[in-house]
Amino acid sequence: MVRDSPVQLQLVIWYIPVGMDWLLLLGLVSFLIVGAIASFYLYVFVTRTKEEFRAAQPDLRVTNMSAMSSGNVLTVYPELQNLGGGVAYDCLLHMGGWEGSFSVKKIYPRGPRGQKHVASIVLGPDAPIRTTLMSHGYIRLRYLDRWGQKYDCWYEVTQVGIGDVPLYNIQIDLEHPELHEPHPSFWAMRRFLRTVPLPG
Repeated sequence: MVRDSPVQLQLVIWYIPVGMDWLLLLGLVSFLIVGAIASFYLYVFVTRTKEEFRAAQPDLRVTNMSAMSSGNVLTVYPELQNLGGGVAYDCLLHMGGWEGSFSVKKIYPRGPRGQKHVASIVLGPDAPIRTTLMSHGYIRLRYLDRWGQKYDCWYEVTQVGIGDVPLYNIQIDLEHPELHEPHPSFWAMRRFLRTVPLPG
């Protein structure tokens, strides 16, 4: 009976681990490639969903402001415009120290049905914002998107004295609004995009 020589046994012992190392390395590289491709497509899917959701959101803003004074009556005209891609529903504008509000059922975004809405805020000599110094003056713009989520946009209002007259005029900062917007999860965005929207 012929037995293997020590040299032949040594070759067999060294051959097996080297072959296993190559298989492990090949499996690891394949796993990394598949993982990278899956991550890329997942990133694209998530990004596209977020962009689609953002494009369907309204973005209502006070884009311009004018005022007219007649005697002791100050009338302020905020101009509302929807800068987003979705319809803004149940829009309500209110100012602290003004006993009133301005509302619009729907404000469409820019396009064939889009238009600017001008509110009228009449502040007579007995309006609280004109007679009493307020610690925090504001204009609040509230609206809903097509899924019923609430949006709030706050503008700071500053009272300005009028010489010796015991009344205040107002200045409204349109450049630095304070925004309170919904931040749904990715899965909530997917669910919203699949639901039937409110009638436009």
